[in-house]
Amino acid sequence: MSVFDVQAESETPTRIEFRGNESRWDALFHLGVGGWALAYSIPMGGLEAIVGGFFGALFLLFAFGQAFRDLDRSIHLVLDAEGITAPSVFVRKVPWDAVQSYSFDPNWDVKAVLVHLPEPSRFEPKVTDPLAGWPVTWYGFRLSLDGVACSYEEIEAAFRRFAPQIRKV
Repeated sequence: MSVFDVQAESETPTRIEFRGNESRWDALFHLGVGGWALAYSIPMGGLEAIVGGFFGALFLLFAFGQAFRDLDRSIHLVLDAEGITAPSVFVRKVPWDAVQSYSFDPNWDVKAVLVHLPEPSRFEPKVTDPLAGWPVTWYGFRLSLDGVACSYEEIEAAFRRFAPQIRKV
């Protein structure tokens, strides 16, 4: 084994984590709308000033709330050599031999990955709502990727890297 082989092996990640991707751009948008509502309605006077001032102040308060809260940078999905970890869905790690297949949700409104498991109840699902719990206990899990910093291509590359034997449907 040469030095280049060792260096190449050390640079490859042993696990891939997908974290939340919240940003402060929403706060900036609400700040602009609130400032515009105040600047436009206050000089009018009367009822327009009261209504515009109320909504402008509401937007500004919402913007400050968004700007000063903690961003969600938690781990939503982890793929490594041992299996899949989805902390919001299962208590235990799902090993690769328990995964049948994976797919992406064809619904274009919500970006999601579907992981099909023959026995999902073995991994202790974390579902409190009974209506939301039956799909998890029947076919596996559906993880919404709306708040996650990743694309379908990145997740597919992670599956190919750690579990090339699992088919995409």
